[in-house]
Amino acid sequence: MKNKTIVAAIALIAVFLVGFVPQYVKVNRLENELRQSRQDATGAEVRDLIGFAYVQASQKNYGLAAETSSRFFNRVREVANQTQDANRRKGLEDLLVLRDSVTAALAKGDVAVMGDLQQLFVKARQVTRSSSEP
Repeated sequence: MKNKTIVAAIALIAVFLVGFVPQYVKVNRLENELRQSRQDATGAEVRDLIGFAYVQASQKNYGLAAETSSRFFNRVREVANQTQDANRRKGLEDLLVLRDSVTAALAKGDVAVMGDLQQLFVKARQVTRSSSEP
């Protein structure tokens, strides 16, 4: 009787594991995909903001460009603080270096800010590049 109980318990555990393990692996894979998708969406948001600031500045709408660049820098700081990857965090923090000069140039309506905005856009693309992009 004792052997039957042990065999039944082992069989029950085996059946549980047969059902549990594939679902566990699937959930982990889906969580990784979701994390990557959120990271990609955040990167696209950051790129959109700096691109939009560039377009606004190129249209000589420096007030709106200043607001958009402020949103860009705030979002970059938020994303950098939430990022687990040290290389990505460093790259995002490097984007913040130009904050003061860009803000001051946009406040003055300085056309030279276009070069800084272009540089920020290129760097933002590099930092936020998806792992699925070439």
